[in-house]
Amino acid sequence: MKKTTISLIFALSCLFLFFPSDTFAHELSIQIEEDTASEELRVDVIWGHIRDFVDYAEVDEFELHVRYPSGEMEELALEAIGVQGRAYVPAAEEGDYTFWAVKQPSTYTPDGGVTQLSSHMAKAVYPVGSGSDTSGQPVELELEIVPAVSINDFSTGTFSGTVLFTENEAADATVTAYGPEGEVLETVSSSEGTFDFELDTTGEWLIKAHLPEEEAGTLEGEDYEAISRNTTLLVDTTTEETENTTTEQTEGAAAEETENSETQVPSLVAMLVVGLLVGATATLFVLKKKGSQENRD
Repeated sequence: MKKTTISLIFALSCLFLFFPSDTFAHELSIQIEEDTASEELRVDVIWGHIRDFVDYAEVDEFELHVRYPSGEMEELALEAIGVQGRAYVPAAEEGDYTFWAVKQPSTYTPDGGVTQLSSHMAKAVYPVGSGSDTSGQPVELELEIVPAVSINDFSTGTFSGTVLFTENEAADATVTAYGPEGEVLETVSSSEGTFDFELDTTGEWLIKAHLPEEEAGTLEGEDYEAISRNTTLLVDTTTEETENTTTEQTEGAAAEETENSETQVPSLVAMLVVGLLVGATATLFVLKKKGSQENRD
Protein backbone atom coordinates (compact mmCIF):
# COMPACT_ATOMS: atom_id res chain seq x y z
CA MET A 1 0.00 0.00 0.00
CA LYS A 2 2.85 2.37 0.89
CA LYS A 3 4.60 1.63 -2.41
CA THR A 4 1.37 2.31 -4.32
CA THR A 5 0.91 5.68 -2.60
CA ILE A 6 4.51 6.72 -3.32
CA SER A 7 4.12 5.69 -6.96
CA LEU A 8 0.90 7.70 -7.26
CA ILE A 9 2.53 10.81 -5.78
CA PHE A 10 5.49 10.40 -8.12
CA ALA A 11 3.19 10.04 -11.14
CA LEU A 12 1.24 13.18 -10.22
CA SER A 13 4.46 15.10 -9.68
CA CYS A 14 5.66 14.08 -13.12
CA LEU A 15 2.30 15.08 -14.60
CA PHE A 16 2.55 18.64 -13.26
CA LEU A 17 6.26 18.77 -14.08
CA PHE A 18 5.87 17.93 -17.75
CA PHE A 19 2.38 19.44 -18.15
CA PRO A 20 2.30 22.78 -16.34
CA SER A 21 -0.91 24.36 -15.07
CA ASP A 22 -1.22 26.46 -18.22
CA THR A 23 -1.89 23.23 -20.12
CA PHE A 24 -5.17 22.62 -18.30
CA ALA A 25 -8.38 24.57 -18.79
CA HIS A 26 -8.76 27.49 -16.40
CA GLU A 27 -11.79 29.54 -15.50
CA LEU A 28 -12.31 32.52 -13.29
CA SER A 29 -15.22 31.99 -10.90
CA ILE A 30 -16.82 33.56 -7.84
CA GLN A 31 -18.00 31.72 -4.71
CA ILE A 32 -20.26 33.42 -2.17
CA GLU A 33 -21.21 32.36 1.36
CA GLU A 34 -23.46 34.22 3.79
CA ASP A 35 -22.53 34.51 7.45
CA THR A 36 -25.86 35.12 9.16
CA ALA A 37 -24.16 35.81 12.50
CA SER A 38 -22.13 38.76 11.20
CA GLU A 39 -24.61 39.59 8.40
CA GLU A 40 -21.78 39.58 5.87
CA LEU A 41 -21.19 37.97 2.51
CA ARG A 42 -17.83 36.27 2.02
CA VAL A 43 -16.83 36.55 -1.63
CA ASP A 44 -13.99 34.43 -3.05
CA VAL A 45 -12.43 34.99 -6.47
CA ILE A 46 -11.08 31.65 -7.68
CA TRP A 47 -8.71 30.88 -10.54
CA GLY A 48 -8.67 27.25 -11.65
CA HIS A 49 -11.31 24.72 -12.67
CA ILE A 50 -14.45 24.18 -10.61
CA ARG A 51 -14.26 21.08 -8.38
CA ASP A 52 -10.94 20.03 -9.98
CA PHE A 53 -8.21 22.40 -8.83
CA VAL A 54 -7.43 25.94 -7.70
CA ASP A 55 -4.34 27.52 -9.24
CA TYR A 56 -2.15 30.26 -7.82
CA ALA A 57 -2.56 33.85 -8.98
CA GLU A 58 -1.47 37.14 -7.48
CA VAL A 59 -4.39 38.93 -5.85
CA ASP A 60 -3.30 42.10 -7.66
CA GLU A 61 -4.26 40.40 -10.94
CA PHE A 62 -7.95 40.52 -9.99
CA GLU A 63 -10.59 43.21 -9.82
CA LEU A 64 -13.82 42.57 -7.94
CA HIS A 65 -16.94 44.72 -8.14
CA VAL A 66 -20.38 44.62 -6.57
CA ARG A 67 -23.76 46.03 -7.46
CA TYR A 68 -25.87 46.45 -4.34
CA PRO A 69 -29.66 46.00 -4.27
CA SER A 70 -29.94 49.80 -4.35
CA GLY A 71 -28.15 49.84 -7.72
CA GLU A 72 -24.99 51.42 -6.32
CA MET A 73 -21.75 49.92 -7.67
CA GLU A 74 -18.39 49.67 -5.95
CA GLU A 75 -14.97 48.11 -6.48
CA LEU A 76 -14.02 45.92 -3.53
CA ALA A 77 -10.61 45.55 -1.90
CA LEU A 78 -9.30 41.98 -2.11
CA GLU A 79 -7.10 40.23 0.43
CA ALA A 80 -5.02 37.17 -0.36
CA ILE A 81 -6.36 34.00 1.29
CA GLY A 82 -4.23 31.04 0.28
CA VAL A 83 -4.25 31.01 -3.52
CA GLN A 84 -7.40 33.07 -3.94
CA GLY A 85 -8.71 36.58 -3.34
CA ARG A 86 -11.38 37.34 -0.76
CA ALA A 87 -13.60 40.26 0.19
CA TYR A 88 -16.37 40.80 2.74
CA VAL A 89 -19.55 42.75 2.04
CA PRO A 90 -22.18 43.74 4.64
CA ALA A 91 -25.56 42.30 3.70
CA ALA A 92 -27.59 45.13 5.21
CA GLU A 93 -30.07 45.50 2.33
CA GLU A 94 -32.51 42.93 1.01
CA GLY A 95 -32.29 42.10 -2.68
CA ASP A 96 -29.70 40.90 -5.19
CA TYR A 97 -25.98 41.40 -4.66
CA THR A 98 -24.31 41.01 -8.05
CA PHE A 99 -20.55 40.43 -8.07
CA TRP A 100 -18.27 40.41 -11.09
CA ALA A 101 -14.52 39.89 -11.39
CA VAL A 102 -11.90 40.47 -14.07
CA LYS A 103 -8.44 38.95 -14.34
CA GLN A 104 -5.65 40.93 -15.95
CA PRO A 105 -5.09 39.76 -19.55
CA SER A 106 -2.05 37.61 -20.23
CA THR A 107 -0.54 35.78 -23.18
CA TYR A 108 -0.12 32.04 -23.56
CA THR A 109 0.82 29.65 -26.36
CA PRO A 110 -0.91 26.24 -26.48
CA ASP A 111 1.17 23.29 -27.63
CA GLY A 112 1.59 23.57 -31.37
CA GLY A 113 -0.65 26.62 -31.47
CA VAL A 114 -0.41 30.36 -31.87
CA THR A 115 0.18 32.84 -29.10
CA GLN A 116 -3.11 34.17 -27.74
CA LEU A 117 -4.24 36.97 -25.48
CA SER A 118 -6.23 35.35 -22.67
CA SER A 119 -9.04 37.38 -21.08
CA HIS A 120 -11.13 36.01 -18.19
CA MET A 121 -14.23 37.36 -16.43
CA ALA A 122 -16.76 36.00 -13.92
CA LYS A 123 -20.12 36.86 -12.38
CA ALA A 124 -22.32 35.59 -9.56
CA VAL A 125 -25.59 36.79 -8.03
CA TYR A 126 -26.52 36.28 -4.38
CA PRO A 127 -30.06 37.09 -3.17
CA VAL A 128 -30.58 38.31 0.39
CA GLY A 129 -34.11 38.25 1.76
CA SER A 130 -37.02 39.00 -0.52
CA GLY A 131 -35.91 42.20 -2.19
CA SER A 132 -35.83 43.09 -5.88
CA ASP A 133 -34.68 40.53 -8.47
CA THR A 134 -31.99 42.06 -10.69
CA SER A 135 -30.26 38.84 -11.78
CA GLY A 136 -31.28 39.47 -15.41
CA GLN A 137 -29.71 42.91 -15.57
CA PRO A 138 -26.23 43.10 -17.20
CA VAL A 139 -23.22 44.65 -15.51
CA GLU A 140 -20.01 46.27 -16.77
CA LEU A 141 -18.36 43.20 -18.29
CA GLU A 142 -16.87 43.02 -21.78
CA LEU A 143 -18.15 39.45 -22.20
CA GLU A 144 -21.12 38.46 -20.07
CA ILE A 145 -23.75 35.79 -19.59
CA VAL A 146 -27.18 37.26 -18.82
CA PRO A 147 -29.77 34.74 -17.59
CA ALA A 148 -33.22 34.84 -19.17
CA VAL A 149 -34.70 33.20 -16.07
CA SER A 150 -34.50 34.35 -12.48
CA ILE A 151 -31.59 32.47 -10.95
CA ASN A 152 -32.73 33.39 -7.44
CA ASP A 153 -35.40 30.68 -7.33
CA PHE A 154 -34.30 28.56 -10.29
CA SER A 155 -34.30 24.85 -9.65
CA THR A 156 -33.72 22.06 -12.15
CA GLY A 157 -35.10 22.40 -15.66
CA THR A 158 -34.43 24.55 -18.71
CA PHE A 159 -31.89 27.28 -18.09
CA SER A 160 -31.68 29.88 -20.85
CA GLY A 161 -29.61 33.00 -21.28
CA THR A 162 -27.86 35.39 -23.64
CA VAL A 163 -24.17 35.96 -24.27
CA LEU A 164 -23.28 39.64 -24.60
CA PHE A 165 -20.06 41.07 -25.98
CA THR A 166 -19.63 44.82 -25.41
CA GLU A 167 -23.38 44.93 -24.63
CA ASN A 168 -24.33 43.31 -27.99
CA GLU A 169 -25.61 39.79 -28.61
CA ALA A 170 -22.69 37.46 -29.33
CA ALA A 171 -23.32 34.77 -31.94
CA ASP A 172 -21.35 31.51 -32.21
CA ALA A 173 -19.95 31.66 -28.69
CA THR A 174 -19.17 28.23 -27.24
CA VAL A 175 -21.21 27.83 -24.05
CA THR A 176 -20.37 25.06 -21.59
CA ALA A 177 -22.16 24.01 -18.39
CA TYR A 178 -20.17 22.18 -15.70
CA GLY A 179 -22.50 20.32 -13.33
CA PRO A 180 -22.23 19.34 -9.66
CA GLU A 181 -21.86 15.64 -10.49
CA GLY A 182 -19.23 16.04 -13.19
CA GLU A 183 -21.65 16.76 -16.03
CA VAL A 184 -20.32 18.70 -19.01
CA LEU A 185 -22.90 20.14 -21.42
CA GLU A 186 -21.98 22.20 -24.46
CA THR A 187 -23.77 24.28 -27.07
CA VAL A 188 -23.23 27.30 -29.33
CA SER A 189 -25.08 30.60 -28.98
CA SER A 190 -27.55 31.51 -31.71
CA SER A 191 -27.37 34.52 -34.01
CA GLU A 192 -29.15 36.45 -31.22
CA GLY A 193 -26.63 35.23 -28.64
CA THR A 194 -29.14 32.96 -26.92
CA PHE A 195 -28.62 29.44 -25.56
CA ASP A 196 -30.32 26.96 -23.25
CA PHE A 197 -29.44 23.89 -21.21
CA GLU A 198 -31.39 21.23 -19.36
CA LEU A 199 -29.94 21.33 -15.84
CA ASP A 200 -31.24 18.17 -14.16
CA THR A 201 -29.00 18.01 -11.10
CA THR A 202 -29.34 20.02 -7.90
CA GLY A 203 -26.24 21.97 -6.90
CA GLU A 204 -23.83 24.52 -8.33
CA TRP A 205 -23.47 24.79 -12.11
CA LEU A 206 -20.75 26.90 -13.70
CA ILE A 207 -21.86 28.30 -17.06
CA LYS A 208 -18.94 29.36 -19.26
CA ALA A 209 -18.93 31.30 -22.54
CA HIS A 210 -15.89 31.28 -24.81
CA LEU A 211 -15.58 33.79 -27.64
CA PRO A 212 -12.36 33.69 -29.71
CA GLU A 213 -11.32 36.39 -32.13
CA GLU A 214 -8.56 36.49 -34.75
CA GLU A 215 -6.99 39.80 -33.85
CA ALA A 216 -3.26 40.42 -33.50
CA GLY A 217 -1.63 42.77 -31.05
CA THR A 218 1.08 43.23 -28.46
CA LEU A 219 0.93 42.96 -24.66
CA GLU A 220 3.94 44.12 -22.64
CA GLY A 221 6.26 43.58 -25.59
CA GLU A 222 4.93 40.12 -26.49
CA ASP A 223 3.07 39.63 -29.77
CA TYR A 224 -0.13 37.60 -30.00
CA GLU A 225 -2.16 36.52 -33.01
CA ALA A 226 -5.60 35.88 -31.49
CA ILE A 227 -7.77 36.76 -28.49
CA SER A 228 -9.44 34.17 -26.26
CA ARG A 229 -12.25 35.71 -24.20
CA ASN A 230 -13.93 33.69 -21.43
CA THR A 231 -16.62 34.52 -18.90
CA THR A 232 -18.51 32.49 -16.30
CA LEU A 233 -21.78 32.66 -14.39
CA LEU A 234 -22.39 30.59 -11.25
CA VAL A 235 -25.90 29.13 -11.04
CA ASP A 236 -27.05 27.33 -7.89
CA THR A 237 -30.08 25.12 -8.50
CA THR A 238 -30.48 24.46 -4.77
CA THR A 239 -33.61 26.21 -3.46
CA GLU A 240 -35.05 26.35 0.05
CA GLU A 241 -37.48 23.61 -0.95
CA THR A 242 -34.73 21.26 -2.12
CA GLU A 243 -32.64 22.12 0.95
CA ASN A 244 -35.60 21.28 3.20
CA THR A 245 -36.18 18.04 1.28
CA THR A 246 -32.53 17.06 1.65
CA THR A 247 -32.60 17.94 5.35
CA GLU A 248 -35.79 15.92 5.86
CA GLN A 249 -34.27 12.95 4.03
CA THR A 250 -31.12 13.16 6.15
CA GLU A 251 -33.09 13.51 9.37
CA GLY A 252 -35.40 10.68 8.29
CA ALA A 253 -32.46 8.40 7.58
CA ALA A 254 -30.89 9.30 10.93
CA ALA A 255 -34.19 8.67 12.75
CA GLU A 256 -34.61 5.34 10.97
CA GLU A 257 -31.06 4.34 11.91
CA THR A 258 -31.72 5.33 15.53
CA GLU A 259 -34.99 3.43 15.51
CA ASN A 260 -33.28 0.37 14.08
CA SER A 261 -30.57 0.67 16.72
CA GLU A 262 -33.17 0.96 19.48
CA THR A 263 -35.01 -2.05 18.06
CA GLN A 264 -31.82 -4.08 17.89
CA VAL A 265 -30.90 -3.45 21.56
CA PRO A 266 -33.74 -5.57 23.06
CA SER A 267 -33.04 -8.28 20.49
CA LEU A 268 -29.37 -8.35 21.42
CA VAL A 269 -30.25 -8.47 25.13
CA ALA A 270 -32.68 -11.33 24.51
CA MET A 271 -30.08 -13.23 22.52
CA LEU A 272 -27.57 -12.70 25.31
CA VAL A 273 -29.99 -14.01 27.94
CA VAL A 274 -30.89 -17.03 25.82
CA GLY A 275 -27.19 -17.70 25.25
CA LEU A 276 -26.50 -17.54 28.97
CA LEU A 277 -29.43 -19.87 29.74
CA VAL A 278 -28.32 -22.36 27.10
CA GLY A 279 -24.76 -22.22 28.42
CA ALA A 280 -25.91 -22.69 32.00
CA THR A 281 -28.15 -25.61 31.03
CA ALA A 282 -25.34 -27.29 29.13
CA THR A 283 -23.00 -26.81 32.09
CA LEU A 284 -25.51 -28.32 34.54
CA PHE A 285 -26.08 -31.26 32.20
CA VAL A 286 -22.35 -31.96 31.95
CA LEU A 287 -21.91 -31.69 35.73
CA LYS A 288 -24.89 -33.94 36.38
CA LYS A 289 -23.64 -36.53 33.91
CA LYS A 290 -20.18 -36.42 35.47
CA GLY A 291 -21.68 -36.88 38.95
CA SER A 292 -23.72 -39.89 37.79
CA GLN A 293 -20.60 -41.57 36.40
CA GLU A 294 -18.71 -40.98 39.67
CA ASN A 295 -21.58 -42.55 41.64
CA ARG A 296 -21.50 -45.63 39.41
CA ASP A 297 -17.78 -45.93 39.95
